[in-house]
Amino acid sequence: MLFILDRLGDPCQDGADVPPGAVRTIRSQRKLQKLDFLVRNPDYLANAIISACEEGRLPAERLLDAKKILFEREPELHTYRMLRNQHGAYEFLDDAMSVLRHLGLVQVRRVGRITDSHVKRRNYYLLEAGAEQAMRLRDEEPILAWYDEQTAYAADAVRGLSAEQMKRWQYDQPEYASTPLGQLIGGIAERVERRLEAALAEKGLG
Repeated sequence: MLFILDRLGDPCQDGADVPPGAVRTIRSQRKLQKLDFLVRNPDYLANAIISACEEGRLPAERLLDAKKILFEREPELHTYRMLRNQHGAYEFLDDAMSVLRHLGLVQVRRVGRITDSHVKRRNYYLLEAGAEQAMRLRDEEPILAWYDEQTAYAADAVRGLSAEQMKRWQYDQPEYASTPLGQLIGGIAERVERRLEAALAEKGLG
């Protein structure tokens, strides 16, 4: 979560709801869940990169990143499937966020209110201390490099896309859309490998 906020969060601007020392933000839990899903599922991330190349949002050479994600970075050891709920892929975030909040690295702010017990949105803020900690982890903990690199790939794959566009893209995947509520969302590795091979051949890339 620390790397996701650092790599994928938007720069903070001054505002009444922005906590002091905040440098980046992801506005809404739904968006955070969608980004977390890409980081945790290399097959979907590789597929998103292929789509970005085909749509012209990334140069064709970045297809080699999709190849690396699928074949060179041990995806079978770094896949963490998520459950599907009524809003899509879901993972309980409170435990991870509570640790980061306790360490003074992030803050979570509730925005708007529907009822006494429900809010419209949760905004997630990376604080200056969190950004500094992310940088230290990059320099001092090579075991975490996979997660940092994965978030960097995800940042490129979704750059320029709104949360609603990310949602539509996810539901365009039949395996995702057909997963029953409460079940783990199925993988798409075999289909993505075929798609990648065709795209690489079309562009003359090895």
